[in-house]
Amino acid sequence: MRASVLRRLGGALGLILCWAVAAKAAAAQEEPLQAFRDGRTLTLVPGAGNTAVLELPGGRTQRLDLPDRAQAAALVLLDGGWAMAGSYPDATGGRRLFLLRGNDASARPLPEPPGQEGAERRDPVLLVDGGRLAGLAWLEGDGPRSLSVRAASWTGKGWQTPQRVSFPGPGSQLALAGAVLDDGSWLLAWSAFDGEDDEIVWSRRIGETWLPVRRLSAGNAVPDITPALTSVRGGALIAWSRYDGHGYQLRTARFDRGEWRDERAAAPTGSLYPSFLAGPDGMHLLYMEAWPRAWSVLALDGEGRVAARASIASALDRPVVAFDGDEVRMRWPAEKRETSARWGKTP
Repeated sequence: MRASVLRRLGGALGLILCWAVAAKAAAAQEEPLQAFRDGRTLTLVPGAGNTAVLELPGGRTQRLDLPDRAQAAALVLLDGGWAMAGSYPDATGGRRLFLLRGNDASARPLPEPPGQEGAERRDPVLLVDGGRLAGLAWLEGDGPRSLSVRAASWTGKGWQTPQRVSFPGPGSQLALAGAVLDDGSWLLAWSAFDGEDDEIVWSRRIGETWLPVRRLSAGNAVPDITPALTSVRGGALIAWSRYDGHGYQLRTARFDRGEWRDERAAAPTGSLYPSFLAGPDGMHLLYMEAWPRAWSVLALDGEGRVAARASIASALDRPVVAFDGDEVRMRWPAEKRETSARWGKTP
């Protein structure tokens, strides 16, 4: 994180949280990925070397071979199977994308989109429309501070010519997230440096046209980081963390009729790294509590408001989450640890 941001944060808690952000980004490739659809759950668990284990619905598993030093970034359930995407360093010192598509029995590679212009492609986001693979978005450029946002449509046989969603900015563009809305439009959000601090920005594709990139919130002088995005009936929900003067605090907003509405704080100071989980009773939001260290899950209503919370103290990385009646179960496959918590009222 930039020295100017560190100066603004100040204090022991701010420095601890800045270190946690950097450490989290570096370790992201070692964390499991989960996909949810129609009551089914798919989990990708990193394995030894260049392998991963896919935990399929029904308790079966599938071993996957990945490129050397690959970083898996996206996992989705499709009609009749699944798809995953990630990136890996190539022989020239750059970075390329890899994609796999499979079912319960086998997996095969998909081609990456054509026309790579930058030395690096990273952080792919798979876009799914009604169970069908619709497209892919990713970051591309010659280095961390020259990345732009690109996207391409999948025809069922190959990729269309990539579109440029954003140009390189005055600094980094990071943490790309995306979803397909129920009207068929594509929505992307990411964290972009505006010359002073990081802001959450977004763009929407209607038909074949990407709208101009806009800020989600009014401009401010504090960092906004690590957005997560999911589609819901009539729109989308977003979650991210903003520095509030003491630490990073989880915030949420709802996309409705072409605008972001109802922005609010969703958890206390020290809430980071959100991800959405679709449970049997609706949408949920997983995040890390920095101090005391814990992982918490929020149950959200149809408008994105917090209805209940479950929390488990743990210093481990992101868990695999499952829902069982009035309990939330968290599992850390590498440590062979599993525990559960009951839903409770939010503080």
